[in-house]
Amino acid sequence: MRFGGHMTIFWNVLVVLIMALGPRAMVLLSKRFRILGMLGPVFLCYACGILFSLIIPEKKIAMDISEILVPIAIPLILFSADLSSVRKLAKPMLNSFILVAVSVSLVACATYLIFRTLIPEAYKYAGMIIGLYTGGTPNLMAIGAALSVSESHIVLANASDVIVGGTYFLLLISVMPRLTRRFLKPFVKTETESDEGFIQNLEKTYIPDKEPFSLKLILRHVPIVLLGILSLAIAAGLALLITGKLDVVIIMLVVTTCGIGFSFIKKVRAAPGSYTVGQYLILMFSLGIGMSFNFSALNKEALLLLAMFATAQFGAVLVHLLLSKACKIDADTSLITSTAGVYGPAFIVPVAEALDNREVVLPGLICGILGYAAGNYLGIGIAIALKFFGG
Repeated sequence: MRFGGHMTIFWNVLVVLIMALGPRAMVLLSKRFRILGMLGPVFLCYACGILFSLIIPEKKIAMDISEILVPIAIPLILFSADLSSVRKLAKPMLNSFILVAVSVSLVACATYLIFRTLIPEAYKYAGMIIGLYTGGTPNLMAIGAALSVSESHIVLANASDVIVGGTYFLLLISVMPRLTRRFLKPFVKTETESDEGFIQNLEKTYIPDKEPFSLKLILRHVPIVLLGILSLAIAAGLALLITGKLDVVIIMLVVTTCGIGFSFIKKVRAAPGSYTVGQYLILMFSLGIGMSFNFSALNKEALLLLAMFATAQFGAVLVHLLLSKACKIDADTSLITSTAGVYGPAFIVPVAEALDNREVVLPGLICGILGYAAGNYLGIGIAIALKFFGG
């Protein structure tokens, strides 16, 4: 009995160490090997977690830790969001990003109607799709957690996005600029000088290569992490006050609101490392739920989920292009806002380079930040509406 207890402690300590240190290793591997970089650190953390699940018998602590990581990560990611910078957006750029959100929402609802008889609780995946393709991976995870999607299905949803999103990114940096410029009007460059200092600051904050991932980063920024924990405490308190229980939907919406609210405090917004710490916690979460993966989920439903995500992404891209044509949005603006919605700020620079247009970097980064802020509200709200009307 005593030996069994000691072994449980050993496995628990090992799991905690893997979750704490593993993300750093995955980030380094993704930078070292190009093919792993294409898969991305989040997917590598899932894969690493799944491999460890095969050899570690005691994994419950991984899920226990994972459950609190996302609601702490979301406000941390949003603390650095300077939403007042939305005023820097030209009207066509803002209109185009609104069209991205409208396109994703419409197509996600349509895919829900197509797949609801094939995939149980398809409304949950429609909500995750909206969050993912309006904001990014953190939104997918937050919405998945809020809607009580199983760990295995969150892994499958992200794997689907790696395949579908990777395909779209390759198109964006190869043939899409040329094809889109034939369909939409050309971008008109302005003579106004871009704020290079502001752009560099946003790039340092939101582009991983500019800010190193490490556990030391979390330890160096304990005060900002404590503010993330305070946001979770406020959310949990409000959930208990309103519903009498720890309602995850309320918790996710409140931590999102806290993240946005605290971002208007200059000292919080200017605190270095909050976004990177939030992303590190997301990677820890990915490792943890990878360890909880259930191989029985690898069935026909996994292929249907891939089909649902592919239909949603490419359907939304097509609808956005058609709406851009109708609203006389130019090609570069249309593509950079599509990139901001699908990937968040991280891929803005390579797509701008493919467009050979540095002028769209700043508005693209701002749209990506706006997507992080709006994605959870939009995804959770529409998912609940679909459940109410369609079940």
